[in-house]
Amino acid sequence: MFCGGRTELSARFDKCGGVTQVKRVASLTALLLLSSAVQAGAWGASGHRIIGLCAARALPAETPAFLRTADAIWDLGELAREADRSKGAGQPHDADLDPGHYVNVGDDGRIAGGPELAALPRTRADYDAALRAQGSDSGKVGWLPYAVVDGWQQLVKDFAYYRIDQMGVTHGADAAQRAWFVKDLKLRQGLILRDLGYWSHFVGDASQPLHVTTHFNAWGDYPNPHNYTSERIHGPFEGEFIHQFVSDSEVCAAMAPLRAMDGSIMAETADYIGATRAQVEPLFALWTAGAFKAAKPDQARGFAVARLAVGAAELRDLVVAAWRASPDATVGYPAVKVSAIESGAAPIPIDAIQGND
Repeated sequence: MFCGGRTELSARFDKCGGVTQVKRVASLTALLLLSSAVQAGAWGASGHRIIGLCAARALPAETPAFLRTADAIWDLGELAREADRSKGAGQPHDADLDPGHYVNVGDDGRIAGGPELAALPRTRADYDAALRAQGSDSGKVGWLPYAVVDGWQQLVKDFAYYRIDQMGVTHGADAAQRAWFVKDLKLRQGLILRDLGYWSHFVGDASQPLHVTTHFNAWGDYPNPHNYTSERIHGPFEGEFIHQFVSDSEVCAAMAPLRAMDGSIMAETADYIGATRAQVEPLFALWTAGAFKAAKPDQARGFAVARLAVGAAELRDLVVAAWRASPDATVGYPAVKVSAIESGAAPIPIDAIQGND
């Protein structure tokens, strides 16, 4: 049984997680007052959970079966919230990790007047150097693209070792070796769930327009020819509004079909974030027109559903792309390509896999 709407979602959590879902009754007006002094951190818990659930449900049969079980789908919905739940751990944890949730792209398509979103440096070190040349740094303007790329690359590596573990279970040299692979396969499945679930948070952040713009809360001190609202809209949009008005069933139904990733992960990420940034002004226009405070906020709800559906579809597509890329990844040292091991052209590098120095 999976969630079809808000009532079913609450029931699902009660049965599977032992947690009672308490409905908040605070109005959007009250939330505006409560959140006016701070910048919100991400899609709220409901939004990230929905993205994780919908992406997991939509994984095709070519992906590992353990990711498509009822338990794994529930896990991925909950783990999508984990990067927010770890906030407040202290320093340097927060200062190092919080900027990974956003990137403040200017109206000129540049970040702090430096790198263009469409031409980001290869590494975070180079990115930070380019920002410092403009008097800024990644701690101020964020490094969300690198969080997305880094997490995808980790998932590819996870899948590579998963493939070898699967082979070792049946092709290990002896019973002891096969037994070791059985245990390592179980461990790898747990690591994949954790790595995928945690990373999915940042893929979700990149579908939220206010996470990819200098106008991250209010419009701010920038030219405003359309007189967009000066209200702090970040928290009310991604938190309370999603929680009250959006269901996982309609987000799942709004997802685009599976799409293959043709270029590099960096190019894919830049395109994805660029498309999200194009929705900044439509969001401010809707808010300014009162769409989010209407008695029947259908237009605003449609916008929110569409953005969450884009995040879920992108997450699904990137997971599939990581799985498809994993045969070309390497394992062990010296590095051996997974496809060579799977084809029989190279033996399982058991010493490197087991760590027998």
